[in-house]
Amino acid sequence: MENNRDDKTQNNVAKLLLELGVEEIPARFLPDALVALKNNAEKLFTENRLIFSNIKTHATPRRITLIADLEKHQKVEEKEIWGPPVNVAFDDFGNPTKAAEAFAKTHGITLDSLQKKEKGKGLYIVAIVKEEANKTKDVLPQILSRLILSLNFPKNMRWGDGDLKFVRPIHWILAIYDQDKIAFEIEGIRSDSMTRGHRFLSPASFEIKDIKSYTNLLRNNFVIVNQEERKKIIIEESNKLAQSVNASVIIDEDLLEHVTFLVEYPVPVLGSFPSEYLSLPPELLINVMKGHQKYFALEDANKRLVNYFIIVSNTKLANSDTVRKGAERVIKARFEDARFYFEEDTKIPLESRIEDLKKVIYHDKLGSLYSKTQRIVSIAEFVANKCCPSKIENIVKAANLSKTDLITGVVREFPELQGIIGSYYAAKEGYNDSICKALREQYLPAHASDILPVTDTGSIVSLSDKLDNIASFFMIGLSPTGSEDPFALRRQAHGVILILVAKKYDLTLKELIEVSLKPYDISDKEELISSLIKFFEQRFDYLMQLEGYPSDYVSSVIHFLSNTPLYKIKNRLQTIYEFKNEPNFESLILSIKRVNNIAPKFDVPKVTKELFVNPEEEALYNALLTTKDQVTSSLAKNDYLSALKAIKNLTEPINSFFDKVLVMDKNEEIKNNRLALIKDVQTLIQSIADFSKLT
Repeated sequence: MENNRDDKTQNNVAKLLLELGVEEIPARFLPDALVALKNNAEKLFTENRLIFSNIKTHATPRRITLIADLEKHQKVEEKEIWGPPVNVAFDDFGNPTKAAEAFAKTHGITLDSLQKKEKGKGLYIVAIVKEEANKTKDVLPQILSRLILSLNFPKNMRWGDGDLKFVRPIHWILAIYDQDKIAFEIEGIRSDSMTRGHRFLSPASFEIKDIKSYTNLLRNNFVIVNQEERKKIIIEESNKLAQSVNASVIIDEDLLEHVTFLVEYPVPVLGSFPSEYLSLPPELLINVMKGHQKYFALEDANKRLVNYFIIVSNTKLANSDTVRKGAERVIKARFEDARFYFEEDTKIPLESRIEDLKKVIYHDKLGSLYSKTQRIVSIAEFVANKCCPSKIENIVKAANLSKTDLITGVVREFPELQGIIGSYYAAKEGYNDSICKALREQYLPAHASDILPVTDTGSIVSLSDKLDNIASFFMIGLSPTGSEDPFALRRQAHGVILILVAKKYDLTLKELIEVSLKPYDISDKEELISSLIKFFEQRFDYLMQLEGYPSDYVSSVIHFLSNTPLYKIKNRLQTIYEFKNEPNFESLILSIKRVNNIAPKFDVPKVTKELFVNPEEEALYNALLTTKDQVTSSLAKNDYLSALKAIKNLTEPINSFFDKVLVMDKNEEIKNNRLALIKDVQTLIQSIADFSKLT
């Protein structure tokens, strides 16, 4: 949070500048470091009663910077310090005891200023201690030192003879507040008002006398300290270069962020490569450019790759020609390697690679990739028979080929291309479009917001692969725990749920889990199935809340997850959520609550009409029979709206029953008959949803 100030305090505000100069930090570490720097600064400022605003954090490979507005004095605060009970602090005559004297002395106050306050059931003495407002510049040395040391990175190192562990060796610390140096020391490095420019273009140190000129002085020394400005330069200049060859930049957000934090002075340069390499799969070329060289690929108006790329250099525009020649030489060599792998791979048909999967261990407790493939085939065949029997041949063939590209040269070199490269090899070998697309789609969705497989063949192979992964790892005791999920089983469960909902397959999770566990001899199979169902319930709950459904509404239908196709549960959830806006919905929920409050949790005999005493009993019974027929018919057609409307008709009979009938009659038979009637009403209502979960 940032503290707001009115105009009266503006003259009491000054700027703080902290810059930590280091050896080059890996680009992937910097985004999280900036978030941590801001959060930690806010926390330390608040703890030390500093009133702050406008915190900004910047980073380049060689520096991490914080700029903030701080009031010149700490905030004055009074705090209560609770002491011993009054009967301990004062004797029977009201005189202070040694306990009271010691408490007052410890906190620097007089005995007369002690107050008495109630806490719980007791009366205690309390000291009101006023914390004075020190000058901000006097407390900043300790705060800034703690702030720097609070930064943590995925990998830290030691250097020289020091004990400090940090991401990279620290070379300088710039710390200024209100134009004054803030003096402190870390690992023998004293803070100063000096900074440095670009390592090669302007390596000399220079002084920052005015915080307002900090950014411009660095720019004059070939450092764009603001990462957003660097990103803007990269995008705008790259677009200009692309337009010069009638192309556009393929903006990859991850690559853009990475490159932004790779350079201090971004200068995009246009390069080209021989057009003969365009015969290779575009994904392969893009992956080489992005993964190995951090280059941006270009495409034409028809979204086809062109033989140009953009490299973002960290040097002057005058050096662009040298940068381009070097980049073109390197990329040509990389593409030549990629072409070699691709051409060598195509000499061995995918079908011939299936046997070679036996030589590759998938997991030491789960056998080889060949064993895994056979399990995928078995699950896929089951699903295909149930959902797409006309496509079973393509589905089984695609499942058999699904892991063959994992042992190709290209995928060994570029693991990100698994499935994609397999689809190209399959196309070259003449497999039909359905199989080729399935090989590409088998890893979709990669995350909760990713695209889903389009084809049934791809959807079923993807389902089968993910189900096998989840069931197998649960079976050997490697289920996710807390934040740990090394095999990404949660993500894969999301994929299973999203595919089943989108494709509207009439399959239940229980039968899918059972077929996934079929290859294994498990003594406690039912317990394992139960654990897996619970796991999927948690993931379904997460995904539905992600889509905007309140957790209580999800809870009302989640018990159907085991034995009901997921798309039907989603439809049911959507209908109930919309039905809440119907007139008298609240009255329905209140009447259901009355039913749930008294419905027995034990077995009761069937309802006997002859035992009815009051007309309200018979009215509720008749309404129940009529409604049951309507609900049963509606649910059979997945018409949840009609089922809900039918249930709503029970509101008045239920309320009349409870208003006029004493359920707990002295006659045991009559009492049990009334409980049986209530139980039947509850059972019918719960066939739609467990409305007791709604808050």
